[in-house]
Amino acid sequence: MTFKSIKSQTALFMLVSGCLSFMTIAIILAINHITPFGNQNLLVGDMGAQYSPFFSFFKHAIATGNFSTFSFHTGVGENILPLVAYYLLSPFNVIILLFSTSQVPTAITIILMLKVSAIAVTMSFYLIKHFQSFNWMNPIFAVAFSICGYVTANFINIMWLDGLICLPLICYGIDRIKDGHSGSQLFIWFSLCIIVNYYIGYMIGIFTIIYAVNLILADHLSDSQIKNRLIKNLSFVKSLSFTLLCSVLTSMVVLLPAGLGMLQTAKTSPGDASAMDAVTQPQFGFEIFSQLGLGGQDYVNRLFHAPAIFSSLAIILLVCVYFVHPKINQQHKVGAAFTLTVLFLSMLIGPVNLAWHMFNEPSGSPFRYSFLLSFMLIVTAYEAWLSNPKLIAQRFKFGIPIMIDALLVGGWLFIKYGSFTPISGYLALQPNSPKILVVNLVLVLMFAVLLFVARKRLTQIAFGSLVLFEMGGNFVSTLQSEPFGNQAAYAARYTRESTQLSPPSNSGHQLYRSNVSDPLLTPAFTEHYLGYNDPMLFNFNGLQEYSSTLTESLRQSLKELGLFSKNQRRISTAGTTTISNMLLGVKYTRQANTPPVQNTTYVGMGFPVTANFTSLNLRPGDIFSNLENVLQRIEPANQPYLTKDLILKSTRIQTHQSSPFEFTMRLAPTMTGPVYMDTLDPSFDYSEILVNGRHLETIANTVHKRYLIKLGTFGRGRSLIVKVRSNNAKTMTEMNFRTLNEPKLIGLAQRLKSESFQPTFSNNRLEGNVTRANTRQQWLYTSIPYDSGWSAKVNGQQVITRKVLGDFTAIPLSSQHDTISMRYRTPGLLIGFFLSLFGLISFYASLLFKRLSAVDGRHLEVK
Repeated sequence: MTFKSIKSQTALFMLVSGCLSFMTIAIILAINHITPFGNQNLLVGDMGAQYSPFFSFFKHAIATGNFSTFSFHTGVGENILPLVAYYLLSPFNVIILLFSTSQVPTAITIILMLKVSAIAVTMSFYLIKHFQSFNWMNPIFAVAFSICGYVTANFINIMWLDGLICLPLICYGIDRIKDGHSGSQLFIWFSLCIIVNYYIGYMIGIFTIIYAVNLILADHLSDSQIKNRLIKNLSFVKSLSFTLLCSVLTSMVVLLPAGLGMLQTAKTSPGDASAMDAVTQPQFGFEIFSQLGLGGQDYVNRLFHAPAIFSSLAIILLVCVYFVHPKINQQHKVGAAFTLTVLFLSMLIGPVNLAWHMFNEPSGSPFRYSFLLSFMLIVTAYEAWLSNPKLIAQRFKFGIPIMIDALLVGGWLFIKYGSFTPISGYLALQPNSPKILVVNLVLVLMFAVLLFVARKRLTQIAFGSLVLFEMGGNFVSTLQSEPFGNQAAYAARYTRESTQLSPPSNSGHQLYRSNVSDPLLTPAFTEHYLGYNDPMLFNFNGLQEYSSTLTESLRQSLKELGLFSKNQRRISTAGTTTISNMLLGVKYTRQANTPPVQNTTYVGMGFPVTANFTSLNLRPGDIFSNLENVLQRIEPANQPYLTKDLILKSTRIQTHQSSPFEFTMRLAPTMTGPVYMDTLDPSFDYSEILVNGRHLETIANTVHKRYLIKLGTFGRGRSLIVKVRSNNAKTMTEMNFRTLNEPKLIGLAQRLKSESFQPTFSNNRLEGNVTRANTRQQWLYTSIPYDSGWSAKVNGQQVITRKVLGDFTAIPLSSQHDTISMRYRTPGLLIGFFLSLFGLISFYASLLFKRLSAVDGRHLEVK
């Protein structure tokens, strides 16, 4: 073949692979009526809770040209670059710009189809180059990787799929270095992989080492070649290490600031003894065999399942064929066995599995690198296919299908009858249909007949069709259990709510927050929608957030002020009070199905305070004391702002020994105003609170996460009957009730408003004026989260800020009337840029040096 014909043939195979994958995924989505093929959308789980709002935020930022690396749309404000680096740097995301914001779910479907197709394209390219062979089964194996079990299990984590696109190209780059070529292909694709999604890039970085060892072990060595091979492999290792190092350096413009930002988040590594025991135990059991066939994934087990390694039963058959094939080189078998064993044991052994996840315990979606095992299974199977499976011994032709069927049955039996094991609850989540088991058993036999008995032409057509049917059937099986969203309802609701939440036309870039307590898109979702990221979705400054980049110290500060946080990745508006609204600059409150209302205690984003205020430390777990102490430090008063309410009468009932206690308490508020409740009882059931017979709409909280509960507003001396449930017989001694002196608080807010800080914010610059009432107010408290990226000037002079109220910012004042300006520079961004420049220059300088050296060498030979 000429170079031109090889190029054309390669392009043709890649095109066929991409189109075949695109058509397969399009048919699957059309069967499930997914937009644009129907009225359902893919906003399931994190796709609806995180990615759709983040993509909408991306569209808002690009459309308005107002992209700040510090955003007040995420929680109460944070460095946005870690979030962008993790979720938004895929080049496929530009497709979002072609759709209106209400049609972002449709854009997500298009992106998913294109990414799946791109995986097939790059896999096809790799198989051609790695095996130096054109075979019309190449597109089938490429499609098998593009819609493997990992993709069906994690399609809602759409940003991870870019790693699967880059992986074959990265391996091709390593192959080129092994063959003595430059590392440019590896440098380009590994750098891009890290930049697009550093999390998956980290896992692929580990795999490059395993893959390189595979290539070294696969070398066929004769006695006369050993010395030359050792020298060549040493050169290979040097070139590979240098290229990987330069790639990591080149990606530092993203990696360094994202890494510094992620250091501020909570770590989910196992801390207590029981968690460590779980990590040191085998991470899965015989249920892993159910993942060999189709039907191993559904919505119920999305958070807890064995490694998603499904890549077609035909692939598993061919992998077994590979290791018994008489024509396949023994050294190749050693290399493949090493790679597959290392990847399998990595997932089985807890501490090693943890290392693959950046030493953080995954919160759902386990074994996030299982696609690497699927990749190697498919590569190994393809080599077996090219070597002609019919050449294996007769006993293996019978033994291999029987063994695989036995493993499938064993996995099914373990899930069905594993109730005697400590993981019975986990096994109960795993899909285990006897009908699908029968389908898998029959598929194994059909593939065995096609591989070992049927004629070659029939084998290729039937084999390819059957693989496509199997892969598509697995995806359809997974999607059938998904609680899809309603696209028409989403678009209509988004259009209506965005109109209501649009800021007033005269507000400009004035900085304030809105407390939107009701999830705005609930009618558009089948599953429970909490709207954590509605501020990003609707382009307003809120309080709530759900992301992997939530700053831990800030989350803790908000918790100590009464707000609810389910875990390290979430902060909610539940638990807010008129006090926290004043402290956090919340101008508007939006209740269910009502227009936003301006808060009576809104005073701006800050106000002058004394040094006494800046020295206040919030007490962990003492919410009422924290709120009272904050108000007393702002304006001391003889009477408390939060008056303690006493329990006048109480009863305790337990209907059965194993049932929780039911408590009934009668309170008489000492003044008219809102009454709040807090409890130290970790077994308290927040979802079962009745006030005067009315059930409160609170967050169901089976694991104790304290936050303030507003019982309602009541008149002085009027009886208040509260009924609660708990497993603790002494829960009443751990409950606290307070009535807020609201007129007193409103009066304080009115006095503060005349000297409040009401800045504007745009493109990382925050500016405003403040007037203090007396010289004792030496500091300006701001509800701006404290971050090392902020610098502040007062009347043009640089000043040093101070951290207050846990994780907010105080600025020193110098005169009665001060002009405040703050500027945000993302920590690590500038240094990361220069490191990237250094990595880029270093790599291409080395290439230039090698070329010049090669030219000089040829000149010397001529002379």
